[in-house]
Amino acid sequence: MALFTDRIKSYFIRQFLPRSAIQLTSSYLSGIHVSSKEGKIKNHFILPLEKGVIQPSFSNKNIKNPALLEKKIKQGLEKLHLSDNKIACLIPELSLKAFVFSFDSLPSSREQRERIIRFRVKKQIPLLPDDARFSFDRLRSNSSAKIFVTVARASIIQEYEDLFSKLHLKVRALGVPTLSLYYLLNKEEERDLLLINIEEDSLSLIAGLNSEVAVYRLKLFIPGSLTNFSGLQRVENIVKEVENTVNFVEDKEKKKVNSFRVRLGLLEPEEEMFSQLKEKLSLPAKGIEAGLTSKLGLREKMILSPLIGQIL
Repeated sequence: MALFTDRIKSYFIRQFLPRSAIQLTSSYLSGIHVSSKEGKIKNHFILPLEKGVIQPSFSNKNIKNPALLEKKIKQGLEKLHLSDNKIACLIPELSLKAFVFSFDSLPSSREQRERIIRFRVKKQIPLLPDDARFSFDRLRSNSSAKIFVTVARASIIQEYEDLFSKLHLKVRALGVPTLSLYYLLNKEEERDLLLINIEEDSLSLIAGLNSEVAVYRLKLFIPGSLTNFSGLQRVENIVKEVENTVNFVEDKEKKKVNSFRVRLGLLEPEEEMFSQLKEKLSLPAKGIEAGLTSKLGLREKMILSPLIGQIL
């Protein structure tokens, strides 16, 4: 465990990029393998996951059926044809907590920076668990020191670590799915936008202002809210959260969002849902896959886009 806790700080940065990546969610598994020479997706997989196998949580055990999950990942690995055992991994966003903090300045000492950031984290999570670990990455910013902080419980991350160890895989990079999506955007062309990432169990939002990450939000959907509600109710639920975030950004950052980018991380075709979102949202919206040059189909681009942003 000591080795794991020593490594966690390097998990959330993108310095080392394996050629393969796997994403785990509560409803599906996905993976890509990229050619080292051409830098293009060589193999990929998308596999539905039985309900309840993974129950994402920051506080509670995530993997409820390790044997079935291991079997599913093995099916995916057979399709990837890995060239080595090193992978990047995206775990469910609900298993983590993330924040964007702004500082006028930060001390040069890493120890002092960590102490200041931990203080800010504890203001957000007053009952911080003893096994909570956090990592931080300095974001590009012209006006202040902006830090993207990710908090994870060692016990939760260890579940995923143990799973991949059984499969003889080494996790060399661990990312936040919505932040990986943000890497796909052309920051010069889309300077002031809101990125909307919709999964079966969650809605996550990143506001990019002046080509910089300014705000991050994560909303848990009530279990079944994307399947039991009518299509219109689902859309209205999402639109309400988006508009609340836009208002929050304008109040906090004193700057307006000009457009939306949307990713539907849902296995079932949701063309009608996307059309309804475009109609009801107050600003122009287009899919995250619009800027991807990969020859994958539309559905594959939509599902695999966080992985593409993580390692390409």
